[in-house]
Amino acid sequence: MTLPHQTVDDEQGRNLTNMDTPPASDSFRPKPVRVSQLPHYQQSNHEGAGKFGRDAYRIGSGRLLWNTLKETFYEFASISKIHGMHYLQKHVTGGLMRLLWILIIAAFFAFGVALIFLLWQKFIDSPTRMTIASEMKIMQVPFPGVTICHPQSVMDYKAQRFVDSIKFPLGATKDSILKNLPSLGYFTEHQWMFPRPQDLSMIDKVLQLNNYTIEQAIDKLGMICEDFIVICYWAGKKFPCFDRHAFLGWVGSTSHYGACCSFNYHPNVKGDRSMPFAINTYGIHGGLSVVGTGYPQASDGKSGALYSEGFMLMIHHPHDFAVEASPLTLLRLGKETFVNVLPTDSRCSEQVLALPQNQRSCLVGRDFQPPIVNYRQPACTLECLRNEVHRKCGCHPFHLPRQTEAGKGREIRNCTVYDSMCFVENYYMFKRLKCHCLPACSDVTYKTASIELDFAAKNFSINPFYKETNLTNFEFIFHIFMSNQVVAANRRIVVVSWISLLSNLGGAFSLCLGISVLSLCEILFCIVFRIRKSYHRLKQQHEQRVKLVAPIARLQRFDLNSKPRIKI
Repeated sequence: MTLPHQTVDDEQGRNLTNMDTPPASDSFRPKPVRVSQLPHYQQSNHEGAGKFGRDAYRIGSGRLLWNTLKETFYEFASISKIHGMHYLQKHVTGGLMRLLWILIIAAFFAFGVALIFLLWQKFIDSPTRMTIASEMKIMQVPFPGVTICHPQSVMDYKAQRFVDSIKFPLGATKDSILKNLPSLGYFTEHQWMFPRPQDLSMIDKVLQLNNYTIEQAIDKLGMICEDFIVICYWAGKKFPCFDRHAFLGWVGSTSHYGACCSFNYHPNVKGDRSMPFAINTYGIHGGLSVVGTGYPQASDGKSGALYSEGFMLMIHHPHDFAVEASPLTLLRLGKETFVNVLPTDSRCSEQVLALPQNQRSCLVGRDFQPPIVNYRQPACTLECLRNEVHRKCGCHPFHLPRQTEAGKGREIRNCTVYDSMCFVENYYMFKRLKCHCLPACSDVTYKTASIELDFAAKNFSINPFYKETNLTNFEFIFHIFMSNQVVAANRRIVVVSWISLLSNLGGAFSLCLGISVLSLCEILFCIVFRIRKSYHRLKQQHEQRVKLVAPIARLQRFDLNSKPRIKI
């Protein structure tokens, strides 16, 4: 039995099958389906057409960019001269072999980057080096400054005379004052015992009652130049030791040892004023020779770092304050000491001076605002320490030089004896103080080599120098001289300039990958131009494919949306 609607469907199917279609192969041929299958066919084709359209348009974002990069890379690998890129072409290697070459190229690229980083660090941190230039004559360098200090700040025999001539404050006795007078040595950081505040206050009252400053008290109680310097010779000729000569003469000074005596000492110079003198003689008797005495201060005093019978001699630049970094020689009583001074002149080339301050690692006057004429590293270190003492203790100690007029700010009061408690409490902090003071770009530094002998030359030498005084076990002699006619001259030059840096960079990449400047230009060309060109080309091809597919998709959607009329 045949149902009515089935008959209609069969007839409609035969009609659709027998429809005439144009012979053109590229024309649209609708697929014959039964009427009962139209809802299912419409739904499936609608989903397929939508999926096709979405896939066609989705390629234009991330997939298109990836295809562009991949095609550009293969093109670059085929034309590049970089070592190893040949094996990364599309049809040359594949699989495990390609992975192996990728690892090899990546490893050598990382090695080249590491070499470049090291070269760049060397260019930034140490672009210069010191070389030994031709030697200079001794006339071109100044004779060094000489500072002599006694290890005791307060002498016992002077303390006895001082106590006999002063007034005592209420509650103080002669014995208590004698016992506590060595507390003046706490400023020099060389006293052994820890002070008591009440003892320091008592010494302050003694000084205030008798109108003494700490400097005046130190001159009364400590060693001064006239106490131990007896006879002076310069280049074999005798001269007055304490004459007010521009160069030849001893003057009172201070250092970290306290009160001292200095020769050829011109700190805080401005311009060419008070320039130190140079010498044209050399040898043992071509410099400074001095006969000194240790009587009666030998083994006397309990206020210093050493219970020594001798003196401490420091060699430094004439424009520098004697600091702890100065070469030190111990002058013993009953001995003749020969101190050979070895100066070194250090300067920088014009190329080094043109570098930034952090690269040349030295300073010149124009690095400061306002510019200064004569920069000295020891003066910078001393100023750093002085500022820290002012900040921590709020006063100025007697043994440190005051600021020059150009750098003077607010006035700082002079320290009292009680303020030395601050020095004792902050002793290690002052020792660990880090001062960022670079050396001067043009400087003269000094080293010493000393020899010590007994008083034997007086028995054999015809030099009248040894006949000036009766040499006993309380006397001492020292000679300060330069043993050579020439001095060492060091010059700081540039070793890593921009030219050498570029050469080293090229050598590093050429060693690892065979890359040259032209190779870098090829890489930049591919990044800037080839990627952009390939992207536009692939995008255009994609748009053409979309234009060809879009009419078919529209016809399919039209056929599905238009329902045929069926006559029953």
